[in-house]
Amino acid sequence: MKYVLFVATDPAGEPTDESPEAWVEKWNGRGVRAEGMPLRPVDETRTVRVRGDRVLVTDGPFAETNEWIAGYDLIEAADLDEAIEVAASHPMATGGRIEIRPVAPLDLGPGTGNVPHEGDVPVARFLGILRTDPAAPPFTPDPAAVAHWVLDGIASGRYLGGEHLRPVHDATLVRRRAGELLVTDGAYADVPEWVSGIVFIDGEWEEAVDYLARCPMARAGTAELREFWTDLT
Repeated sequence: MKYVLFVATDPAGEPTDESPEAWVEKWNGRGVRAEGMPLRPVDETRTVRVRGDRVLVTDGPFAETNEWIAGYDLIEAADLDEAIEVAASHPMATGGRIEIRPVAPLDLGPGTGNVPHEGDVPVARFLGILRTDPAAPPFTPDPAAVAHWVLDGIASGRYLGGEHLRPVHDATLVRRRAGELLVTDGAYADVPEWVSGIVFIDGEWEEAVDYLARCPMARAGTAELREFWTDLT
């Protein structure tokens, strides 16, 4: 089963000298980890909402929280127990917190699948983080409209794949504190706007914002645009 691991910060995290590279090598070598990338700082985020005929683009994340997503990893685990084992061995389980989310397969029709890519080579410049928004007017995205948005993005080179996630009540939070493994139900942050999916978007900032603003889910929720951190040395 596929799981997305959201690697999140935590002010209560503990210092660790564990190597992220060693973690990547271990789980890549076992064929469990498929890909993953760090994200640039949260203050470089742009948030997109569509309300009626208005496109609202603001600088910064969807909300001011002490915990924010610093990166993601996609794994293929036998079950949740193995996903917890993988997350628990991540250095950020000590330095931060890891949210495990099962992927919910979503078939939008022919030609709408992820664009193939290899491991940690970034397939796109940006990660779009789609969130629910209880304050948004009621709106149910039409699957046909979502498929059209995906196909349009593939044709233009904007859309390069994504993952639809199971609801937040299926989330599992993993932390290690003082040598003890803490596994609880729930997301990385206690907010009503939970992550419902991720999408890989390419292009320049304004092109990516424009494409994300045309996402049907932007009418029902909130979409954050985060740039991948590809210049780490």
